[in-house]
Amino acid sequence: MQKQMFFSLSMAALFLFACQPPVVFNTPQPEDVAAIGGFPKRIQGEYISSADSSLLQITASSIVRTYDFYQKIHISQLDSNQQIIGDTLFDLKTNMGQLIQIEGDSIVTHEHEIDTLFAIDKQNMLKKFKGYYFLNTCFSENSWEVKKLGLSKGSLILGRINKTEDLDELRVLTESSQDSTPYAFSPKRKEFKKFIKNDGFRNNDEFLKIRK
Repeated sequence: MQKQMFFSLSMAALFLFACQPPVVFNTPQPEDVAAIGGFPKRIQGEYISSADSSLLQITASSIVRTYDFYQKIHISQLDSNQQIIGDTLFDLKTNMGQLIQIEGDSIVTHEHEIDTLFAIDKQNMLKKFKGYYFLNTCFSENSWEVKKLGLSKGSLILGRINKTEDLDELRVLTESSQDSTPYAFSPKRKEFKKFIKNDGFRNNDEFLKIRK
């Protein structure tokens, strides 16, 4: 069911490397809402992204995203430690090889990457509020990234903070005048509720459940 797609090197890097987001919360959100032990059976299962055909696997305690794609780059983009011998791209530092396809002046590689987005533990807290699940991930003391997970019209929606509209909305709701990153907020439960009502978490990924 997975589609073969070509991604640029910059997009692949975006998938594989994560750092502290520019907008965080000082405490897990929503405030004064108890954490829950896992995801209910009704949303557990396998989903496919409507954007890039990556797969999302939700279990009782984790969310894992799998990317399976083809990457095409020009031969000139290879660094000095990489060498093509026949149908294999060798890394001269590690002596590791990877099968490739050659198309003119470009090579095509198959990439398979697994990214654990969330796994309940001391650093990852799950809360439920107003019909949504909030994924709280601790980056450091008083620094939590929050994502919103919910079902909408048969689709699973994973929402992240948008740096522009969401940031402005949080500034207004919390009466904050922060002007440097990371922007850290401490909304009260009422303020967080209003943030959700005003379409907070605008960066959305949509997934469709795979029926088996």
